[in-house]
Amino acid sequence: MKNTSLEKHNSGIDTLRGISILSVLLLHLNIQIPFKNTFLGSITPKMVYTIFFFSGYYGVCIFFVISGFLITTSVLKKWGSLPQISILGFYSMRFARIMPLLITLIIILSLLHLTGVSGFIINPARSSLLNTIFAALTFHINWLELTRGYLPGSWDILWSLSIEEFFYLFFPLVCFLARKERNVVIIMSSFLFISPFARTVWFTWSELADRNYFAYMDAIALGCIAAIIAHRVILSKKSLLSIKVVGLILFLLIMLFRRAVYQMGLTGIGLNITLLSIGTALLLIWIQKRLLSKEQKPSRFTGYLRYLGRNSYEVYLTHMFVVIGIVGLFRWLNLSGEWIWGLYISAVAISGLLGDFVTKYFSNPINLKLRAWLKSKHDTHEVVSG
Repeated sequence: MKNTSLEKHNSGIDTLRGISILSVLLLHLNIQIPFKNTFLGSITPKMVYTIFFFSGYYGVCIFFVISGFLITTSVLKKWGSLPQISILGFYSMRFARIMPLLITLIIILSLLHLTGVSGFIINPARSSLLNTIFAALTFHINWLELTRGYLPGSWDILWSLSIEEFFYLFFPLVCFLARKERNVVIIMSSFLFISPFARTVWFTWSELADRNYFAYMDAIALGCIAAIIAHRVILSKKSLLSIKVVGLILFLLIMLFRRAVYQMGLTGIGLNITLLSIGTALLLIWIQKRLLSKEQKPSRFTGYLRYLGRNSYEVYLTHMFVVIGIVGLFRWLNLSGEWIWGLYISAVAISGLLGDFVTKYFSNPINLKLRAWLKSKHDTHEVVSG
């Protein structure tokens, strides 16, 4: 089947998305089978080990920024300006992109739970299957976990989608009511003050306090603001270089020097995520401007990262099937030591292939058909109303 692309892929953004999804994959693998049980893992300095195998949390935050950037860019291309957004059109677009795979995932996970497959069974002390399905479909898995505790890993990954879609529930309304893009930027900027507070002060009674709805709104909002800047502001080469340098410094500061960031007190007041988000947003502006000026050339060394990044949504939603399956096989065969290398390489490779397969033969075709159908219904309604 021919894969009809829905958008022109930006290799720089795909690389960032690839870094994000790879960090999530490595985190989930390391939780199941620690890489420190290999010889290399045992001699790896703690700082380096943390960067490679405990960056999933930061990877999700980077996802949030990229999501805000791409969605806002799409709105600007489609409707010209944020206040001119079609609320119904936006919701239709999000439904076609998000819901088919999400509903399919929920059906599969429910069947695995009902048939008692290990790794997919929901602890009844925390939630029933019906409550979990309802939470997934109404985007409050994050709140369910915040109040009841962790769900199985295959359900747990939906916490970030819940936060993201909560933001997009109100995004078109804010754009429409704000009347001017400047007002949208002002409203979005308010999350730079709200979100650090939400990460560190609100809901401190829960281990999962940082999964509340407002904890990452600054990340998504900064992505939106970055898209407006990239679309509207003409920047000189010197300005773009400055944006690139500052973005890289902030990005690498948080990703690589976490102990120093913690000792500076930035983590304690929630600014580590804000700074990472600002750094990512600046890099996105630079990447987008390079694409528009046709200066962007994909690197051979980032090929697999870009491959993962192109299908990041599909890889994210399906990778736990691969992780749980391969880890189960690994334990059944009673493997250990250097066999862990094979576990990690296989899991990353198969996750990428599965995500690509789902994108080509499920997500993209259904997305295109749904968008076309919803557009025809919308157009018919406008003709009848007129």
